[in-house]
Amino acid sequence: MKTHGILNNELAKQVARLGHGDMIVITDRGFPFPRHDQTVCIDLSIGRGIPKVADVVRVVLEELEIERVIIADETKTVSPKVYDEFKAILATKKNKGNDIVEKNIPHPDFKHLVLNGSLEGQEMKVFVKCGQFTPYANIILISGVDF
Repeated sequence: MKTHGILNNELAKQVARLGHGDMIVITDRGFPFPRHDQTVCIDLSIGRGIPKVADVVRVVLEELEIERVIIADETKTVSPKVYDEFKAILATKKNKGNDIVEKNIPHPDFKHLVLNGSLEGQEMKVFVKCGQFTPYANIILISGVDF
């Protein structure tokens, strides 16, 4: 039996399938699911606040090489503790020796990318919903390569 890394079977499978430039979004409880079958949706929520988005990001990054992230502007201003958690996690990661690049966009653009990106040719592959009830606790991880 697997004892570390991503233990959820579906999430482990989807992370293993990601290639360079593919996107996985990890969201709070309030974020709507994409209404199409182009993005795999996984609901990890088991109770109010469980798991937190940062917890899932931390575990996913044990197995996924990333080069960029996208975070809504509102995360910084409305939920600065969440933003600080994301920054602390990302500060421990490098992509080929380089810092992880952060892009900030307005929440409506973030939401559009998550809900419709795969329909518009963007590589939004996986949507993960967590049990966190904090506004704007959402992050997009963009897969990199380690060579």
